Amino acid sequence: MVTAPANSLSKYLPLFERLKKKTVLDYGSGNLRNAIYLHRRGYRVYAVDLPDRIKTKTLPKLSFLFADELKNLSLDADIALCTFVLNLIDAHKRIEVMDTIAVNMARGGYFLVETRDLTLRDLDLLTVPRGFVRIHDQRGRYTVIALYRYLGVYH
Repeated sequence: MVTAPANSLSKYLPLFERLKKKTVLDYGSGNLRNAIYLHRRGYRVYAVDLPDRIKTKTLPKLSFLFADELKNLSLDADIALCTFVLNLIDAHKRIEVMDTIAVNMARGGYFLVETRDLTLRDLDLLTVPRGFVRIHDQRGRYTVIALYRYLGVYH
């Protein structure tokens, strides 16, 4: 079983550990590597993916949702993760995903995104109009990692 988190999550974990509330939305959770890792560290995790993609495991405090179910919820997530999802979907679907993530964020929450094939400008165009502000970024050889803070101004 894969339990090591994505490198981007490892990088920002010390910041997330200082949060008093620990509700996580793992959008595009796939093999659950980040979800299981955070669950084992005491976070309340909502793993979200398409029905044919999610690899279901039975763990207490780990909730599974399909992407369509998330549209009707308001999770007030302190942290949202989206690792290597946005580069797999078309531009219209990216907008839908970002709208869904925004309405499920708690004010002051963090959004961590890691992707290939999208620039920081592309990410900012998806996030800033939805109430996010970029607070840190890192560009690797093949990836872009960005950390955003949700200001709570999107409706």
